[in-house]
Amino acid sequence: MNRRRLLAGLAGGGVVSVGWGVSSGVISSGQPDDTIAARVETVDAPGSVAGEQSIPADEPLVIDCMSVTCDVCEASMPAVVEAYEEYGESVSFLSLSTDPIGFSVAEARLVSWWDDHDGQWPLGVDSQLTVTQELEVSAVPTTVLVAEDGRVLDRLRGKKTAADLEAMIEPVVSDN
Repeated sequence: MNRRRLLAGLAGGGVVSVGWGVSSGVISSGQPDDTIAARVETVDAPGSVAGEQSIPADEPLVIDCMSVTCDVCEASMPAVVEAYEEYGESVSFLSLSTDPIGFSVAEARLVSWWDDHDGQWPLGVDSQLTVTQELEVSAVPTTVLVAEDGRVLDRLRGKKTAADLEAMIEPVVSDN
């Protein structure tokens, strides 16, 4: 009798452990979890209007996760601007601020930073980090390329160059 209880307890513990592992991403459920479907609040800034941006978009979407307090993000902006100027007709761009807008960072500061760094495409905010978590972004800057069906195609972490972004974007432009 005790042996039966012990085995039932072990089996129950195993089921709970596997459930935790799948839900936390430690164990794969076999389901494709590399897709995203989200809506991002956008702000009124150069190239951006207040409203929402859907992820995925109607075409491949380059999402640049950044922060106004990040020196590496600032150093990467010229490359993102260059990539936008080169590929903005073929793919969509979205910069996603991970700053706590309305708390320790005012929206006016974000807009000013954006203007100072020649941002020309939609600027979104992810103050609660829900979208960046879904994109598995653990640090900024990180750039993620998302297909029209929500699949994450590629990602770049850290400082990026125009050549890095070109290597990321060119395969999806060539396919279309």
